[in-house]
Amino acid sequence: MTEIPDLNIALEEIPVLPFTKLRELYCYLFNHNIKSTRREFFVWRITNRLQELRFGGLDSKTRTLLESMEDSAHPKEKTLPVGTEITKKYKGNTYRLRVVFGGFEMDGDFYKSLSAVAFKITGRKISGKDFFGV
Repeated sequence: MTEIPDLNIALEEIPVLPFTKLRELYCYLFNHNIKSTRREFFVWRITNRLQELRFGGLDSKTRTLLESMEDSAHPKEKTLPVGTEITKKYKGNTYRLRVVFGGFEMDGDFYKSLSAVAFKITGRKISGKDFFGV
């Protein structure tokens, strides 16, 4: 039978514990054995878990707020309004394109994406949004 580790350990002492003790403490706190060999992983997870046990976790209101923020962390892709004109100088040439319904128009040619226009200009696959700065 394994011995129960001391959970009253000072948080400052955790980073200097031998690696085997860190692993044992982690397994006890999370009831899960993991194969990670990164000391920082164990120190971070153990210190956070001990603080949570000592001072309590998040209240339900804060937890709900954080969970709702998860959706807003990845905003919906914004589209440029039809008629917007974009100008880009590249290797001494100036390129002008216009946002049209369903894509982009440059020099009388239609492109479905900014990346396709950037490919036409540069000859290599590149993010159109990064290339045009939008």
